[in-house]
Amino acid sequence: MPVFSREHLRASGAAIFAATGAPAESATVVADLLADANAVGHDSHGVIRIPQYINTIEQGEIDPRATVVVERETAVSAVLDGQWGFGQVVANRAIDWGLERAGRYGVAAATIKNCNHIGRLGSYMERVAERGMIGMLSVNSHGGGASVAPWGGREGRLGTNPLAAGLPDGAGGALVLDMTTSVVAEGKVRVVRNRGEQTPPGWIVDAEGHPTTEPADFYDEPRGCLLPFGGAMGHKGYGLGVVVDLLSGALSGAGCTKGRGFRIGNGCFLLVVDIGRFQPLGEYAAQVRDYIAYLKASPRAEGCSEILLPGELEQRERDKRRAGIFVEDETWAQVLDCGRRLGAALPEPAA
Repeated sequence: MPVFSREHLRASGAAIFAATGAPAESATVVADLLADANAVGHDSHGVIRIPQYINTIEQGEIDPRATVVVERETAVSAVLDGQWGFGQVVANRAIDWGLERAGRYGVAAATIKNCNHIGRLGSYMERVAERGMIGMLSVNSHGGGASVAPWGGREGRLGTNPLAAGLPDGAGGALVLDMTTSVVAEGKVRVVRNRGEQTPPGWIVDAEGHPTTEPADFYDEPRGCLLPFGGAMGHKGYGLGVVVDLLSGALSGAGCTKGRGFRIGNGCFLLVVDIGRFQPLGEYAAQVRDYIAYLKASPRAEGCSEILLPGELEQRERDKRRAGIFVEDETWAQVLDCGRRLGAALPEPAA
């Protein structure tokens, strides 16, 4: 597999998106967040998405020049209409708004509609936590993308409906939870398919509801579906998925999941909280540090060498991948094909 620096992935993506007519700032925002996902080990939300976005632009479903419209606004709430531009651009605007308003008033909540795929949620929550605030973000599929079976069902009725939270860790870093309410993100099945591998048992079922490990059973017609997370207790993942659909879809006006025949995007709900309005920052930090120490001091189960916290694996992966990021051959061939089709001048890999 090819190995690249984070900067090379960012620059390649920015060149491709700019070649679609996107403003340089927008192209860079999207490419930077995709590269960041690769950098922390979430290849499912990294440059593998470039061909998807380009195809969506060519189908007229992403307007690379779109501007964000604030449809309704109060001191602490807003409804943002993304005008079907790049999701990352819209979500970045919402985070900027949430940080500014929470800083002024203590809390801020925003919804987003008419928005394409916003990428890895954890990247946004890291930004919030690093500003000394707490963030929560949930996302649905804007009506389309029914790829997850409800508990007890065998046909897709929900999106993967992820949710994320970011909290300062009391020592200058961030605790970041970023999870789908399905057993796994759809993009992780895509990565497995591009690598010519099979999925682990328990991820997907075929169109008849039978367990399978073959990615083609998920993507080919008649299509299979993902399962809600939780295994034998999957009603819990299903229940969370329903809550995310309502918060992100019904509240925003984007709409709850309706089926595969509807347009896919991201409806979003964002909450930002200024810690200092509720608890002195020093006291909050001390409590978090003590709590982390308490968790990590737990006697470990057999075969477990360490107790980890939400987001800790991603931070370690970021450190490890500074030496280079692996991209599977099929994915990189698709990225290069996008560049050729658009006439983008891609940077040469570093020697």
